Amino acid sequence: MTDATFDEYRKEYLEDVRINAQIDGVTPDEYFFTDALDKLSAMGEITDPVIRPIQKRCRNNKIMTFDAYAFDASDKSFVLITNDFKDVADATLTRTDLDTIRTRMLNFIQEAFDEKLQEYFDLTDEMLLVGRNIARRMKKDYVDLDNDDSIDKIKLYIVTNKVLSDKITSLKCEDFLNKRVELNVWSIKRFYDLYQSGKDREPILIETDKYGVSGIPCIQAEMSGNLDYDAYLAIVPGEFLHKIYYDHGSRLLEGNVRAFLSNRGKINKGIRETIRKEPTKFFAYNNGIACTAAKITLSDDGRYITSIEDLQIINGGQTTASLTSAVTKDKLPLDNIFVPMKLTVVKNDDYDVMIQNISKYANSQNSVKNSDFFSNHPFHRVFEALSKKIPAPIFGDNVNNTFWYYERSRGKYDQEQFKIVRKSEKDAFARRYPKNQLIKKEDLAKYFTSAELLRPDIVSKGGEKCMSFFAEYIDEKYQKMPEYFNDEFFKMAICYAILFKTTDKIVKNSSWYISASYIKPFIIPYTIAKILAYLPKDYCLDYDLIWKKQTLYPSLNSQIEKVAHATNDFICESPGSAREYCSKEETWKKYKEIDLTLDAQFIADLISKDVINERIQGEIKEKKLEKDVNCMVEIYNLGNDYWKNLLSEGIKRRILSPMEIDLINLAIAFTENKKVPSDKQAKLIWKIRDKLDQAGVLI
Repeated sequence: MTDATFDEYRKEYLEDVRINAQIDGVTPDEYFFTDALDKLSAMGEITDPVIRPIQKRCRNNKIMTFDAYAFDASDKSFVLITNDFKDVADATLTRTDLDTIRTRMLNFIQEAFDEKLQEYFDLTDEMLLVGRNIARRMKKDYVDLDNDDSIDKIKLYIVTNKVLSDKITSLKCEDFLNKRVELNVWSIKRFYDLYQSGKDREPILIETDKYGVSGIPCIQAEMSGNLDYDAYLAIVPGEFLHKIYYDHGSRLLEGNVRAFLSNRGKINKGIRETIRKEPTKFFAYNNGIACTAAKITLSDDGRYITSIEDLQIINGGQTTASLTSAVTKDKLPLDNIFVPMKLTVVKNDDYDVMIQNISKYANSQNSVKNSDFFSNHPFHRVFEALSKKIPAPIFGDNVNNTFWYYERSRGKYDQEQFKIVRKSEKDAFARRYPKNQLIKKEDLAKYFTSAELLRPDIVSKGGEKCMSFFAEYIDEKYQKMPEYFNDEFFKMAICYAILFKTTDKIVKNSSWYISASYIKPFIIPYTIAKILAYLPKDYCLDYDLIWKKQTLYPSLNSQIEKVAHATNDFICESPGSAREYCSKEETWKKYKEIDLTLDAQFIADLISKDVINERIQGEIKEKKLEKDVNCMVEIYNLGNDYWKNLLSEGIKRRILSPMEIDLINLAIAFTENKKVPSDKQAKLIWKIRDKLDQAGVLI
C-alpha cells in the first residue's frame, strides 16, 4: 500500500479495528488500545503494561484518568498510558485535549505520592498497593546498591487514532514532584510513518550541539575489504552520555542490554566509587561502551562526530545508567569523566540482525546467557518456515487453506499488508493469513509456558519474564535436539494457541466474570495449567481433533468454563495485588493441590499420550536422517577455500585441538574429491564449524 494516501490508510485502519473488535467480542476502543500496546511493547517502547482504566474525581474537584500503567526498570521510570480513541476517521487531538489528558494522568501520581488514594479506592483494590509502591519509590533519594528500585522519571503515553493538531509544536513538559516528565503521543500518523519507513522502531537522532558538545572526538578505523560497516573509536564526555540517557532512557539500549539491566537492576559499585573518588581515572579504569548507529555526521575535518542516527548501546548500559545515577542520586558532577566508545555504523540492509549479532559477541564476556539473545535465535527462523509450509486444515465454511502467520520480527504482519498496493491482493493476503491466526513471539511464549511447561505463575509475571523463561527452555532443547522442532511440534504449538485463545473468549463471555476485576490475564494460564496438570496419567487432550477442526471440542469447552469459574474465585480471594499473588510459584503450587473433579465426558474424550509421542519420535528420527545427509552436502557445498580459511583462522587464534585440525583437513580433502568423511566425522566437522562461529570466526 505504498502509493496509498494517509487518509486512505486511516479509513482502512479504522475499518479493520471495527471488524476485528467484532470478531473478538470487544468494543473498537478496547481493540485499538490492546493493538497499540502490543505494537509499543514489540518496539521496546513500554514493558509489560497492565491494562487498568481509571477515571475518578479527587481533591479540589480534579479528575485522575488513565488506561494502563507499567514500570521500566532499565531507566527507572513509572509509565502511565491513556487511550484516546474516537470511532471516526477524521478526529484531531488539540493542544487543549493533550494538556487535559496529561494533567489527569499527573493527578493520579500526585494523589499516590501524597498517599491519598485510599480516599478514592476500595480497600481491597490493588491500585492502593500500586500507589503505595509509587510513593515509596519516588521518595527514595539514595542509591540502594543491591536493588535500586527507585523511580527517577515519569513517562506519559497517549495512544490515539486522531491526528495531532498543527498547533502542537512541542511535547516538552516541566518536572513534576522533582521528577523528569516525558510525554509521548503515538498518533495514527506516527504509526503510519513508522510502517511506511519499513522499520520496526523509531530511530533517535542525536545532535551533539543540543547537549552542549560541539562534537565527539573520534578516529575512523582503516580496514581493508568491502565491509558492510564503518568503525570508529571515540571519547565521550560523561556529562553528554548522562544527558542523552536522561532524555531518551531505555530507547537507547539495545533490547538485550535493556533486558539485562531490567533483570539485574544493580548499580555497579566500582563505577560509583570511581566517579565519587577518582573521576579523572574513570577513562583508565572503565572498559567503555560499545554502540551501533545507522548513520553519523562528521565535522568538516572528519575529526568529530556531530550527529548520530539510531544510536543503540549494545554493551555498557550499566556504565551509562550509573552515570545518570551519580548525577540524580549522588549529586556528583561529571566534568572530568570521559568514556571510551567503540562505534559501529552499520551500512547493510539487515540492520537489526547485524545489531543482534554485534550485541551477542560484545556481551560474550558478561554473565549473559544465550537465551538473553533469544530474539535472534534460529528457533524463530525454523518456526517461521514451518508456519509457511504447513497449512491449517480446511474447516467450517472455508474452501481454501489458511496459514498461521508467525511474526518473527516486530510488526512484520502489518508491514507486509502495508506494502500491498492492490485491494484484491490485500484481501487475498488477509484470507490466507487471517488476523486471528497471527502468532507473535511473546504470545507463543505464553501459550507454551501455560500448556506445555505448566507454569502459569511465570506467565503472570508478564511478557518479558515469560519470554526469558521460554527462551531458556527452547535454547536448551535446541542445543540438545534441534530435530525436535518439526511439523508435529508446530501443530502442537498451534493447538496450544487455539486452547489459549478459546479460553480467553470463554472467560470474557462468562456471566460470572467481572471485567472490571482485570484478572483475565491470570485466569487463562491458571485454568489451562490446572486442567492439564490434573489429567489421568498417560492421557492428554485430543490434539489431533483440535488440529483438524482448528477449534476445541464441546467437552473441553465445558470443562474449561467450569475450571475457569473456580480459578476466578480462587484469584479473587487473593490478598492484595492479583498480579503479585499469581506471579508466585507457591500460589500455583497451592492451586494445583486443590481437588478437581473432571467431567465424565471430558475424560472419555481424552486420548493416549502414546499416540502423540510415537508420531513425535517418528518425526524426530526422520529429521535426524535428513540432517545426516544435509550435513555432508553442506560441508561439500561450502567449498575448499572456505575450509582452508577456517582452518587458518582457527590455528591463528589457537582455538583448535590437534584432532579438530585433522577433521578440518578431512573436510578440505573431501572438497577436493580425495576422501569422503563418515557420517560421524561429518557431524564432528559441523560441530567444529559451529564452535568457531560461536567464537566469532566469520568466514
